[in-house]
Amino acid sequence: MNERIFGLDFGTTNSLAAFVADGEVRALTDNDEKPLPSVVWYRGSETVVGRTARAHIDSLDGGGTPGFVRSPKMMLRRDGPVHIDGRALDAADIVSEVLAHVRSQAELLHGHRIDRAVLTVPVDFAGPERRALRIAARKAGISVVHFVHEPAAALYAYLRNQLNYQHQLALLENKAVLVFDWGGGTVDLSICRVLGGVVKQIANRGNDNVGGDHFDERLRNHIRDKHSEHYGIFDLFSREQPGAAATLLSQCELAKIELSVHDRYTVLARDYIVGNQRERNLSVDVTRNDLEALSHDLVRKGLEEIDIVLEQARLDRHDIELCLATGGMVNMPIIWNGLIERFGARVPKLVNRDRIIAEGAAWIAHDQLGLQLSKPLEILVAGDQGRGEWLPLVDAEFSLPVENETAAATNRRFYCTDPRDGQAVFEFGKPRKVGLVQPKDERETVALLTMPVDQTARPLLERLECKVQIDHDYVAKVTVASGTEGRAVEKEIHSLDFGLALPQPNER
Repeated sequence: MNERIFGLDFGTTNSLAAFVADGEVRALTDNDEKPLPSVVWYRGSETVVGRTARAHIDSLDGGGTPGFVRSPKMMLRRDGPVHIDGRALDAADIVSEVLAHVRSQAELLHGHRIDRAVLTVPVDFAGPERRALRIAARKAGISVVHFVHEPAAALYAYLRNQLNYQHQLALLENKAVLVFDWGGGTVDLSICRVLGGVVKQIANRGNDNVGGDHFDERLRNHIRDKHSEHYGIFDLFSREQPGAAATLLSQCELAKIELSVHDRYTVLARDYIVGNQRERNLSVDVTRNDLEALSHDLVRKGLEEIDIVLEQARLDRHDIELCLATGGMVNMPIIWNGLIERFGARVPKLVNRDRIIAEGAAWIAHDQLGLQLSKPLEILVAGDQGRGEWLPLVDAEFSLPVENETAAATNRRFYCTDPRDGQAVFEFGKPRKVGLVQPKDERETVALLTMPVDQTARPLLERLECKVQIDHDYVAKVTVASGTEGRAVEKEIHSLDFGLALPQPNER
């Protein structure tokens, strides 16, 4: 890989690209030194993307101006078209507009054509979402070299910035690391372990009901109420100027950011409503205490996610060796203090928390890191004494393919033990934990496949060939064929777990 392969963090609220040149990582922000909003505006025959589109969103009275799309990333989970302003659009087409905009801005700043990227994804993005995202990227002129989980990218960026990388890596071997990412759309948590030089996720949580956008909306409602109360206005919504709601929401986002540093901020919106000269201009003072009181329950719920994910991993707070706090919301003192109360000095203060995921992806591209399965893909077979036994089909160390490749993962031969009902049932699974797996450990079934067999044949006569291929979207295709009857059936498995293979000593 080289410096023209960039890292791309396609976020729910904002997106950001980064690249490495001359040993330094550079985030490709816009003219305001901020990430690019993931917003699309279909304005007639014109498509507007990014900050200009965000500035014109009018969410008046809880609705939205036709033609605007916020958080298109979540649309990749939907089946069927997305209806925007009377038009049926494919989600991949909408997402491609954002990715193309990020790419064009990156090329302007970088000075070179950029058409390959390491693209980060949430840990709960399965095969269908990754496929849809690759299609969107291709439409934007971007070839995806790798998909990398966002927490793994954040952790690698942190490690890459350490003076003694190998020493820090050794300290984290088999230790639990919590990546706590609170952004505008969601709060996402992932507990990782570094096992044998591979970053693996062992537990994940997400909550899209406490993202930073909810804080902005509450602050906007509070400011509306204050302005209405001051001037005795009882029909403020009906008197808001077109676009005024969006302007006020942007001002509230800015106020939230400023109140992380200052105790007081004045929210201004000129010509906010139709009215006389005194009441038409909005000017309301808000304090940090106001914001914290308005959002107290959101903060509590977001921080409670920590205890939930720890319980899921069967850990407690003392088991966390390092807590990486990323995302803009962590700048709020009440949230930051909540993390310090739980983990103390194990929460380093990151200066690049709004860029760390994109920068991690850029370093992964630059250092030519690969991905491996973090859990084996297994098959349940008949064992001794009539008990089922899980056997690995694809080992956890299997290296995943890069762009435009498909890897033959395994080709195993089995025999039908009981053909009397005319069917052979194949059950595929994976361990619920990472690391060394014992036969008694709990498994999660990921797919069932039924193969017709000759029910007149005697046991152990019909030979069944099982072949597994894994593509560049980390989707496994399982094919079972009868060596005697000539039949074959296929099944796709979309929920493989994968981790980031870190460079070994002397590789950097």
